Order: sequence, then C-alpha cells, then structure tokens
Amino acid sequence: MENNLKPEERELVKLVQYFKKRAQVLATDNKLEDDYKQMLETCDKLTEQLMIHAKNRETIFAEREQLQSMIKDNAKCPKCHSADMLKVIGFETSPEGWKSNKYKCRKCNIAFVWNAPNNPWDMIPYVEKFIQDTEQKMAGLNGSEEETEATRLGLEAMKNNVAKLKPVTEASDLDMKDLEERELKMADMVHKFKKHLQIEKIKLED
Repeated sequence: MENNLKPEERELVKLVQYFKKRAQVLATDNKLEDDYKQMLETCDKLTEQLMIHAKNRETIFAEREQLQSMIKDNAKCPKCHSADMLKVIGFETSPEGWKSNKYKCRKCNIAFVWNAPNNPWDMIPYVEKFIQDTEQKMAGLNGSEEETEATRLGLEAMKNNVAKLKPVTEASDLDMKDLEERELKMADMVHKFKKHLQIEKIKLED
C-alpha cells in the first residue's frame, strides 16, 4: 500500500513507525506517558486517513486510465494503408483544442496526425460536430431515400453512444475535482504533522 503514497506521505509514515517502535520500548520500561499515547493515537488516525485517501486516489486514476483506453484509433498509414509498423510518437492539439495521436510509420518513414481525438473527453464534441455537419449536409442534398435512411441510422447510433459516454466522463471529472481538493487538504495536513514529528524526534534524540 505504501507504494501508492507520495514521497512526503511516505516520510510521514516512516516517522510514525519510528515513534511506534519507541513506544514499544517505553511501554516495556513502564515509561509511556499519556501525552505520548495521545500523540500515537493522533498518528494512527492520520495514517488511517492517509491510506484511505491514497487508495481512493489510486482508484480514481485507474478509472480515468480505463476511460482513456476506451478510445481506439484504428490508425493506418496514409501511404501504405497499414497499421503494422505504426508507433505513437506524441500528440497534437487541433484548433478546437482536441488532442489527437501523432504516429510514425517505420515502413514508410513518415509521421502523421490521426484525424480523430485520442480521448473520450475530446471525442464527445468531435462526434457532436460531425453529427451537426452531416445533418446540415443532408438537409441540402437530394440523395436517395435508402442512402438518407442509412445515414440517419448511423447518426442515431452516434448520438446514443455520445449520450452514454457523456455522463461517464462528467462523473469522472467530478471525482477528479473532489480528489484535487482533498489532495490540497491532505498535503497541508501531512506537511504540518510531518514537521511536528520531526521536531519531536529531534527533542527525543538530543
């Protein structure tokens, strides 16, 4: 579990362990004072909060990674039309602010940016714009009834997918916002208590 902790959080846990070991020695010698016991209780409560927070942080990050992985590029080289030798070399941001993967084809030795976003947050407005643009084009065209119906069904499927994806990304964003607020509070608490324990440790070692 300690692997999920940030460096300063890990330092605090080590300090708490130091005082607990010392408490065992003092208890054996019947020298464990009430103030020391109270401090250890505070340490235990804070450590418990810290572990719960770290677990929650790990869960939220894992959920966002899983959400990110939902978007599959299915990219192909524009020259050889193959995906076999493609390697992601970064990303670029469109004028609309959408991030798309940049690839290199090792067979053709060319780099290119795929024409769709690489994440669900940008994919939603991208698809919404595509739907809007397509509906506008359909209104101005006199295509066959069969073609029009096929396009309409395709757009309806896209709308349904967006309707399912949107609440998931919104919920994830709310979780992330709550986590960031808790991170600030926890970081402040950890920093202050770590400083307090360091001072106490110096006093004991003098």
